[in-house]
Amino acid sequence: MRKTLSFLVALSLVGATAAAQAPAPKPEQVIGYRQSLFKTVAWNFVPMGAMVKGSKPWDGVEFKRRSIAVAFAAVQLEEAFTAGSDKGAVTDALPEIWQQPQDFTTKLKAFQRTSNALRLAAAGGDQDRIKAAFGEVRQACSNCHDKFRAE
Repeated sequence: MRKTLSFLVALSLVGATAAAQAPAPKPEQVIGYRQSLFKTVAWNFVPMGAMVKGSKPWDGVEFKRRSIAVAFAAVQLEEAFTAGSDKGAVTDALPEIWQQPQDFTTKLKAFQRTSNALRLAAAGGDQDRIKAAFGEVRQACSNCHDKFRAE
């Protein structure tokens, strides 16, 4: 265990050093990254929604796995809206994201918080709690999309 921990610490230091020396990504790369994260969210959120609605059989193990993926992608989104990534490729992100960064950050944090709460609910297995948490994530998504995403 100690060797594994030492290896992980060393690996994280190497990764941090490499990241500090890497050139800043181009706007089109950031947009591509951002879009891949949202595709990951949708890929996992849609089947969870089908389970919540009852149009797909409930599978607690699958739901838990998908909730983890959504919560992870939500955290990664913080680095997917860098300055200048409003242009450079086709994007549904509206300029208001960069014009109103505090409001956008508040809405992103709400998505992250509710996604993590869904992950925790899924780990607990209580379907009523899971369904309530799922609704909160859906609302957090809508709150952000209504203001910051072109439809």
